[in-house]
Amino acid sequence: MRLDYFLSKVCEFSMAESRALLLLVSLSWVLPSYASVDGERQTIGEYLDRSGQNPDRLITQKPPKREIPNAAQAIEDARLSAIEHYERVISLSAEPAVRAESLRRAADLKLEYADSESAHLVSSNQDSGSVDEQDKSLGEAIKLYTQLLTDYPDYSAADLVLYQLARAYDLNSMGDRSIDVLRQLSAEFPQSKRVSEASFRAAEMLYLRKRYEEAIVEYQRITTAESDAEFWWLAQYKQAWTYYQLDNYRESVASFAQILNEVDLSSDAATLEDILLSAIDNNAEIVRDTVRGMSKAFSKFSKIEDINDYLAGNSGRYYPVIYRGVAEIFSQEKRYTDAASMYESFSRQYPSHELAKQYSELAIEQYVNGGFRGLAVAAQEQYIAAYGAGSELWEDQEDNENHRELVHQYMEAVVAYRHAEAQQLAKEQNSNAKPHYSAVADRYAEIISTFPNDKSNGENIAHYADTLYESDRFDEAAIQYGKLAYEPSLTENPADAALAQVKSYRQWFELLKREGASEDVLSESRKSVFESISAFASRYPTHEKRSFMLLAAAEDYYQLDNFNDVIAISLPLVNAGNWKDESLHNKALGLLADAYFSKEDYVNAEKFYIALVPRIESDSNDLKNLAQSRLAISVYRQAEEAKDDGAARIAANLFQRAASLSTDKTLVADAMFNAAGQLYELKDWGQSASVLNQFVSEFSGHQMILDAEKMLAIAYEKSANPQRAAAVYERIAHRKESPAALRRTAQLTAGKLYISAGRNGDGERVLTSYLKNYPNPLGEAQKIRLMIAGLYPVNSTTHLKWLRNIVVADETSGRNNSASQLLAADASYTLAMLDVKRANAVSLTLPIEKSLPRRRAAMEKAISALMKTSSYGFSDVSTLANFELGELYRKFAIALMESEVPKKMDDDVLEQYMILLEEQAYPFEEKAIAEYETNMALVGEGVWTSGVRKSLFALAKLAPAKYGKQPKLEKVYDSLY
Repeated sequence: MRLDYFLSKVCEFSMAESRALLLLVSLSWVLPSYASVDGERQTIGEYLDRSGQNPDRLITQKPPKREIPNAAQAIEDARLSAIEHYERVISLSAEPAVRAESLRRAADLKLEYADSESAHLVSSNQDSGSVDEQDKSLGEAIKLYTQLLTDYPDYSAADLVLYQLARAYDLNSMGDRSIDVLRQLSAEFPQSKRVSEASFRAAEMLYLRKRYEEAIVEYQRITTAESDAEFWWLAQYKQAWTYYQLDNYRESVASFAQILNEVDLSSDAATLEDILLSAIDNNAEIVRDTVRGMSKAFSKFSKIEDINDYLAGNSGRYYPVIYRGVAEIFSQEKRYTDAASMYESFSRQYPSHELAKQYSELAIEQYVNGGFRGLAVAAQEQYIAAYGAGSELWEDQEDNENHRELVHQYMEAVVAYRHAEAQQLAKEQNSNAKPHYSAVADRYAEIISTFPNDKSNGENIAHYADTLYESDRFDEAAIQYGKLAYEPSLTENPADAALAQVKSYRQWFELLKREGASEDVLSESRKSVFESISAFASRYPTHEKRSFMLLAAAEDYYQLDNFNDVIAISLPLVNAGNWKDESLHNKALGLLADAYFSKEDYVNAEKFYIALVPRIESDSNDLKNLAQSRLAISVYRQAEEAKDDGAARIAANLFQRAASLSTDKTLVADAMFNAAGQLYELKDWGQSASVLNQFVSEFSGHQMILDAEKMLAIAYEKSANPQRAAAVYERIAHRKESPAALRRTAQLTAGKLYISAGRNGDGERVLTSYLKNYPNPLGEAQKIRLMIAGLYPVNSTTHLKWLRNIVVADETSGRNNSASQLLAADASYTLAMLDVKRANAVSLTLPIEKSLPRRRAAMEKAISALMKTSSYGFSDVSTLANFELGELYRKFAIALMESEVPKKMDDDVLEQYMILLEEQAYPFEEKAIAEYETNMALVGEGVWTSGVRKSLFALAKLAPAKYGKQPKLEKVYDSLY
C-alpha cells in the first residue's frame, strides 16, 4: 500500500490508533527502491537502464493513485504531530526501549518527509527555504539513526535502522556512506530479511560508481542463494553485466547462463520466443535481456572456437538462440565473416538439427551482405553438398520447390564464380587453370543433370562445353557442342556451336597424337573430325565459314596423304570463285597445288602455283617463297622427265625456266647445270657456253663447278674461241679440288691455247708456270721449252735464253733421256754456231799482237761449244759440229793469210813475212782437213749426213787430188741425203 493511503486514514482514528499507523508507515521502506526519479518510485526497468540496458523494458506497473482531498496537508499535519510527540518522548527520561523506539520513529518520519512527494515538489519549484527544510530533515534523520545505534548497540531492529540510515545517506547525496552502511548491514546481520535488498542496493550503487570488483562481491551475496531468493534474478543479471564491464566475458557468460538454466525448456529453443514462453512471467524481460547480454558477452570472445567449446560443454537447450544472437550482434557490427562463422559453426556441430540448414543459409547471407563473394561461394558449396541433390534432405523435400530453387540458385552462383576464377587463372597463365576448368565443367554437368528441364539449360550446356574444352576434355566438349548445334532451341547460334564441335574434335585428335595414342584410336578421332565437318557443311550450306571448314578438312586429308580427297574438296571451291575472304581462296589454291605436287602431277601443280603466286601478299614472304619454290620445282621435275625421255632441247628449255622461277640457289644451280648439259649434248656450243659461263660466275662454290668448267672450256674450244677456252683451262689448273692430272693437262692446254690465240705472253706465262710445277717428264718439258723459244725471233735474247735452258735442263737432270739430249744437242749446236760466227767475225788487223789473241780466244770458245755439241753423239748434229769445227780452222788459216801486212816492209822482208804466215796457217788447214776426214770416216759406217756431205765438198777443195775424183760416191750419198 502507498504512504498517502495510510496518511489519509489517520484522521479516521484516535490518537493512539494514529500513532500506531504512523509507526507502520515508518517501517514501510520496502522494494523496489528508496531512490526516486521525478517523484516516482524507481522500477526494475530503471535498474536495467542504469546497467546500460533498454529503459523501455522491465517497467513495473504502478498502482493507481487514491484521490484524497487535501492529502498533502493531511500528511504534513500528521507528520508534524508525530514528530512532536516522539521528540517529547526522547527528551523525557523514558524507558530505554521507549526512547529507542521514539528515536527510530522520529528519524523515520523525518526521512519519509525528505523522500515524500511534497518535498520533491517543493524542491522542483526551487523554493530554497523548502530545500533547506528537506536537507535539514535528512540531517536530523541521520543524526537520530546514528544516536540510536550509538546509544543502543543491541537494538533489536538495528538492521532496520542501518537500512534506513543507508537510505538517508543516499537521499542526502552521501552515496559512499550509504554503501558502507548497507555493507555493514549485510555483514553484521546476514539473517536479516533486508540483507538481500541491502546487498543488491550496495552492489547497484557500486556499479554506478564503476567499482565493479566490489559490486561483484555484493551481487554474489545474493546469487549464491537459491534462484527463488529475493533479488536473485536481478542480482544474477547485474552480476553478469558487471563481469562484462570488467572484460571478464567468460564469467559474464557463465552468470547469464545461470539465469537461462533456470528456464525450464522441454526441448531445444529454436527462437527467443520459445524461451520466453517457458520463463516465469515476472522474469520474462530479464530472460529476454539475458539472451542478448549473453550473446554480447560471447561476441567479445577472441575465438569463435571458444564459443563453440563453451556452448558444447555448458549450454542448456537454449544454445541455438545464443548462436543466432551472437551472429546477429556480429552482423550489426558489420563483422559479417564472424557472423557467418557462428552460423556455420552451429550447422557443422549440429548437422542433424532442424536449424542447421537455416543457419547455413544465414551464414551465406552474411557473406553476401559483407561482399565476401569467395567465402559465400565456399559456403554455398558446402550447402549444396549437405542439402543438394543426393542428400537425405533433398529426397525428404522432394516437393519443396523453394528449397530446390535455393539449391539451384546456389549452384548457379558457385559455378559462375568458379568459372570466372578459372578464367582469371588462365589469363595469368597459371598451370592450375585447366584443373579448375575441369572442376567447373563437372559443376555445370551437375546442374544440368539435377535440373534437366530448366529453361537456362542451353546456356549451361554452352558453358559446360566451353569449360570442358578449356580443361582439354575435347571429346566431351565436342559432344556438348553437338547438342547445341543439332538439337533444337538450345542456343541462338547453333552454327557457331557446330564450328566449336569441329574445333573440339580437332583438338582431341591433336591431344591424342601428342600422347602417343594407337593408330586405331587416332583413326577414330580423325573420323569424328571429318564427320563433324561434313555435318556442318551439310546443315549450314550458306554459312560464311563453310568454305573455311571444308578447307580445314582438306588440310587434314593432306596431312594423311589423301591427296585425291584434297583435290576433290579444293577443286570445286577454287572453281566456284565466290570467295569473300581472299586468304581462303589462296589457301584453296595452295592446297590444290600442293596436292598435285605431292602426287607428282607437276603439270597441274605448275598451273595452280602460277595462279597462286601473284595472289600472295608481299608481306607473306614465307608463303610466297614456298609457293615460288614449288612452282620452280614443278617445272624442274618436268625438265627431268623430258631429259629422261631424250628430249634434250625441251629439257634444256624447262631447266632454264625452272632456274628463272626459283629463288632457291641450289635449285637454280642444278637447273642451269642441267640445262647446259642438255645443250652440250646437242652440241650447241655457243648456247651451252653461255649457260655454263653464267653458272660458273654465279655458283663458283658449287660441287659441279669443275665439271662445268671442263664443259665450258671444251665448248669454247669447239666454238673456236681458244682465248676463253685457255682462261677456263687456266682456272681449272688452279683449282685445288681438281685432280692433279687434270690440273697438269689443263695448264698445258691453257698455255698452248693462249699461243694458238696469239696471246704469246699469256702462253709463255702459263707454260713457264707449268715447267715449274711439272719439270718431268724431261722430254716433254724440253719440247715446251723449245716451243717457248720458238715464240721469239731466232737468236734473239729470249730465244737463246730458252735454248740455254734446254741445254742446262738436260745437263742437270742426271738422266739419260735421248729425246732431251737430242733437243739439247740441237740447242747446243745453235748456240755454238753463234760462238763460231763471233769468232770468224774477229779480223786480224795490225797490230797483230792485239787482234790475234782476240781471234784465238773467240775460236777457243767456239771450238769448245762445237765439241760439246758433237759430244751428244747424234750423227746429224755431231757431223755438222765437226764440219763447223773444220770450217773454223780453215777460216782462221785464211784469215791469217789475209791478215793486214805491216807497211814499209821491203820485198824481201815481205816475202819472208808471207812465208811465215803460210807456215802459221798451214797447221790450221791440216786441222780442218782432219775434222772433215773425221766425218768422212763415218761414211763407212753408213752415215751420210749434211755434215758429212759438207765435209766431202770441203775436202775436195782442200785436197782435190785425194777427194776430188769421187763422183759416184757423191751421187750415191746425195741421194741418201
